[in-house]
Amino acid sequence: MGWIDYLQPASFRGVPFSVLNETGEFGRRIALHEYPKRDIPYPEDMGRRSRRFQLQGYLVGDDVLAQREVMVGACEQSGDGVLIHPSYGRLTVTLMGPLRAVLKSDRGRYVELNFDFVESGQRIFPSAIIATGDAVSAAADAADGAASTDFATTALSSLKQGASVVQRAVGTVAIWARQAQQLGNNATNLSNMVSSLPGNFGRYAGGKSSGGLDGTVQSITGSTTSINQLILQGTQSRTSISNASASLTTIANGLGL
Repeated sequence: MGWIDYLQPASFRGVPFSVLNETGEFGRRIALHEYPKRDIPYPEDMGRRSRRFQLQGYLVGDDVLAQREVMVGACEQSGDGVLIHPSYGRLTVTLMGPLRAVLKSDRGRYVELNFDFVESGQRIFPSAIIATGDAVSAAADAADGAASTDFATTALSSLKQGASVVQRAVGTVAIWARQAQQLGNNATNLSNMVSSLPGNFGRYAGGKSSGGLDGTVQSITGSTTSINQLILQGTQSRTSISNASASLTTIANGLGL
């Protein structure tokens, strides 16, 4: 079989016509970028270009005017149409330009036709889709926020428990400090210290205080200790206790904050 045996009878939307010449356009869509002071341009590939088919055909016969009217009606329909191309076969196309129907006086039974078709695909419009990168980032942010909230809740509970413990410790330290200061400030302590000296210092010398430093007196007195020295030692001890109590209270308050 020769090439001519593979040709198919041409028609558009079911209206037949004969073909004299055919032209096809194929290739890529190129956007050519030319820049100032640059000699070589940059051709940007924008994808495959639409396939276009130009056909030069004709209608012939005693009813050629009726055939022309039927073809005009087919070309004036909206939307896509089926073209049976003589060499490319069945195509879904859109008529891009006007149908040019030429009737010549010397060819009364003959109407020349010129078509410009372009391939037509599915009508796909832009639609909202989920961007994978943005979705991952949003999920990561949500997870981070949930983790932070969970940590804050857990930590706050622990901190509340710890704060109550610290407050109890602060209260205990404050009580100790007050008791130590009271003991140090007990007015009978000096009297008790004097009673540890040898000799008779009056009827109150052997008295006992309600609490204080009498248990430690023996370790700081001796046979050569005088009353003035005892008063000095007691004053110094009282000052040391007061300073230590103040420091302890300050530290405890700092823990409480």
